[in-house]
Amino acid sequence: MRSSITHCFAICAYKDSPYLENCIESLKAQTVKTNILLATSTPSEFIENLAKKYEIPYYVRQGKSDIQDDWNFAYDKAQADYVTVAHQDDQYHPDYAKTMLEMCAKYDDVSLFLTDYLPIKGGEIGKRD
Repeated sequence: MRSSITHCFAICAYKDSPYLENCIESLKAQTVKTNILLATSTPSEFIENLAKKYEIPYYVRQGKSDIQDDWNFAYDKAQADYVTVAHQDDQYHPDYAKTMLEMCAKYDDVSLFLTDYLPIKGGEIGKRD
């Protein structure tokens, strides 16, 4: 069993999503605290102010906005053994980081960790399509 595994949530923000703050709050509410950063290629006062409000490092990628390049940029900014690239519309269960770290510590050969999801539609947790 491995110990001392590091993790970072790398939030990718595109323009001024009304869901971004909910995403940040779900990461701040994790039962096991890990690092969080916010990255964007569409900088705005809205995004920057949320980063300041929640004391999250804020990174701006120069160049044309592109989901692949944006996610790779966010991943590269995270200095951790494991990185969860969090989309601005995502919300995480409070035990996500705890469970992920426990499972990664349990196995010596983990290089990728996949999870399930539930969609939230109209504020209600829905079924998968």
